[in-house]
Amino acid sequence: MSARPVPLEGRIRQYWDELSLHEQRLAEVLLAAPGQLAMNTATELAQSAGVSKATATRFFRHLGYESYEAARRQAREMQNSGSPLYLHTGSSASPLDSLMQQHLEKEIANLVNTFRSLEGDTLQSCVEAIAQARRVVILGWRHSQTIAALIYRDLLHVHPHVSLLPRAGDSLAEQLADLGQQDLAICVGLRRRMPALDSAMAALEMLEVPMLYLSDALAGKPARHARWTLRCHTDGSLIFDSTVALSGVCNLLCSLVARHSGKAGSDRLAAIEVLHQQLDELE
Repeated sequence: MSARPVPLEGRIRQYWDELSLHEQRLAEVLLAAPGQLAMNTATELAQSAGVSKATATRFFRHLGYESYEAARRQAREMQNSGSPLYLHTGSSASPLDSLMQQHLEKEIANLVNTFRSLEGDTLQSCVEAIAQARRVVILGWRHSQTIAALIYRDLLHVHPHVSLLPRAGDSLAEQLADLGQQDLAICVGLRRRMPALDSAMAALEMLEVPMLYLSDALAGKPARHARWTLRCHTDGSLIFDSTVALSGVCNLLCSLVARHSGKAGSDRLAAIEVLHQQLDELE
């Protein structure tokens, strides 16, 4: 396996002492917002740093790039991967009201585009599989676990055997070893996925555990292991990815499972509410 290319900020720190004063000025501009590299031409970038285009050209060659365009391609790849550092393009002159409106429109578009892409037959099949599964395990790492936790909190009300993984202090093998065809795994994999997700899904596939994969629009390699894949639009208007469509799909999915569970789901909800009152757990 070839080594991953060193990103811009890593190269700058590696060669900092060898840069001229003018090159260091350009480096400081890029370290503050590397995303500018993906958006601007070499001339625009040089002007923003107050240096010449020739200085900018020497700067990127000094860092080991074949050309400015090679560095720019790498920055765009980092943006596409979802790196917040590269999605940040510096201070914006847009007024706050304008930014808020753009953000709202983007969130609405993510919701609309995601729900339009959902296929009723696929969704129904997922709902039936979750409701009928002996055990449901929900897996997610980093920010994907936040979405996994949303699913867990809702499904726990209507399904008697739900687990959120990975759990602190346990190995994953200890939690997966007894799973089989009667169970179901819901795997959440948003961009900037950890390799652990693909490894876990490969292990689940070997155990013949049916899998529902909830992902961003690109889905990535883990999708090949899943029986069902639900893709959500996550592009943000600012620095961070949007999760509004993900939350909406999770709400819909769990609500449909509750409806499908019928009396068994209602009985479990009723029993939980009685215990809430006895334990004085909620206001």
